Amino acid sequence: MRRKLENFRSKYPTTKMKGISKSVVIAVVVIIVIVAIAGAAYFLTVPPAPTPTTSPVTTPTTPTTITPTPTITVTTPTTTTIVTTPTPSPTTVTTPTITPVKERLLRVSFANVPYMDPAVGSDEASSVYFINVYDTLVYPTREGTVKPHVAERWEVSEDGLTWTFYLRRGVKFHSGRELTAEDVVFSLKRMIIIGEGYGYLFKPYVDLEKTKALDKYTAQIVLRNPFGPFLITLVRLYIVDSELVKQHIAEGPYEDMGDYGKTWLMAGEMDAGSGPYKLHEYKRGESVTLVKFDDYWGETAPNAPTKVIMYGFTEPTTIRTMIEKRQLEVTDQWQPLENYEAMSKIPGVKIAQVPQAMIFYIMLHTKKPPTDDIHVRKAIALAFDYDTAIAEIIPYERRPAGPVPSMLPGADPTLKPIERNIQAAIEELKKSKYWGELDKYPIEYWWIAEVPWEERVALLFKANMEEIGLKVNVVKVPWLSVVEGMTKMETTPNAVSIFVVAHYAEAGSILSSRYHSHATGTWEQGEWLMDPEIDAMIEDALGTIDFDQRMQKYYEIQRKIIELYPSVYVYEHVVLRAYQAEYIDYPAARGEVIPIAEYELDFRWFQVFPERIPK
Repeated sequence: MRRKLENFRSKYPTTKMKGISKSVVIAVVVIIVIVAIAGAAYFLTVPPAPTPTTSPVTTPTTPTTITPTPTITVTTPTTTTIVTTPTPSPTTVTTPTITPVKERLLRVSFANVPYMDPAVGSDEASSVYFINVYDTLVYPTREGTVKPHVAERWEVSEDGLTWTFYLRRGVKFHSGRELTAEDVVFSLKRMIIIGEGYGYLFKPYVDLEKTKALDKYTAQIVLRNPFGPFLITLVRLYIVDSELVKQHIAEGPYEDMGDYGKTWLMAGEMDAGSGPYKLHEYKRGESVTLVKFDDYWGETAPNAPTKVIMYGFTEPTTIRTMIEKRQLEVTDQWQPLENYEAMSKIPGVKIAQVPQAMIFYIMLHTKKPPTDDIHVRKAIALAFDYDTAIAEIIPYERRPAGPVPSMLPGADPTLKPIERNIQAAIEELKKSKYWGELDKYPIEYWWIAEVPWEERVALLFKANMEEIGLKVNVVKVPWLSVVEGMTKMETTPNAVSIFVVAHYAEAGSILSSRYHSHATGTWEQGEWLMDPEIDAMIEDALGTIDFDQRMQKYYEIQRKIIELYPSVYVYEHVVLRAYQAEYIDYPAARGEVIPIAEYELDFRWFQVFPERIPK
């Protein structure tokens, strides 16, 4: 709250001088002068009053200057705070200096700046932004389930098609408006109709015509078909302020909704959320600054950041320099291994190792010679040197046992990693229809140009395959060209190495995006498996409402996939981030990990201690 001290002056009643002699007047004047001189002498000998302090105030319009020292430039809201002092006559008191309290500043680097619209983005930076600026009906737990969030409770019909959510009252958007069931329905419809970002999670299942607000605090979502993991997917339904978005609708393709406010939100002038942080400043291609929302309804850590800056760059030298100068608190996960090693030697800096529901696959094209032959694919899986891939390339990674990350509910706990066996690989190749003429069918292997260490995996693959008589052509390909090439069966290579992450905390997320036919033509499935039996098994599992039954069906699917050898499972990903352990409490670094990507960077659970920053 701002406080404005108004100027005032002492007021004295007018006194009539009639009847007083001139000598008396002179005497009175002399006495007043003497008193004034004595008063001035007294004030000169009194020690100065202690300097009052005030809390820092930030504004959504004025950028803050960031320096490498703990000193923070404080900005003020739209109305400037004016501090004045009373000025009794005839003595004037000097205006005291206001010393701001230190901000709890958290700065994090990412591969890119977020997309600002929760119906558009789905990459890491965008998802982190949405988690912190917008609310969801439910919130994920470390056990892979969900707990109430904006929805205090919910009910589901026996057929699993009708979900009724009872909302918490008093949840405020950053605009000051209360969040209602109409906002939930609007946000879901908007995400599905725009069809970008996480809309694909809901589009196949939600019946938009029947989904509605029953009253101000009750939202009913109706599905066309049962979808067992529906509740966990709602951690991606980010609720927007429908009235605010409608005020900024421009011309667009969505009929009476124009552009659905997409242009306005993407411009980053302000957000439409109710989360623990609100947008302070958006610098296109450079950074996003968030400030703590004081009226947030939920819990936050006692020393949660008051300001967060999300940088959109990963250049190794820049990142290392910023960490060294305490200009960055947490790094991105894309730094070279040697950069992490260098940063770990900086006093007060540690390297967090955060397990993720993500696997590094070598995808094998099942419809292109020679990898269309199951015996060739099995030979490849037997010949690859998994131990060297970990020990000599990425020593922090874990060895996956199958197609689903082990931390996800539904990952088959009975699976064991395949062991390297060159002789068995050769025997398997002899069963192939290509045996005797393998030199006519070279394997084309693509690695991602933007991730330099992937070349070492590609060269290891090439060396291993040559041991059993397979010829490999290694090709460095930019990411966007990889995405484009994988849109068609004929332009997808025999082998391509890619990380794929679960979009929600169940095995069904990976099984669907990696091996169901609907995912062919996307970068998430280079296998072109298109197996009707696998498709039917995945659909059946996803449509199973009973949790335990659904888990068992996931196990069966994984065993079936492994029998087809469509992929080589190289790494189960462990995210590395350098962070300022001296003055930052980073929950995921302590093992508090939620098995959904990006939730490790829910900033309200971080703690910042500026007084501990090394000098």
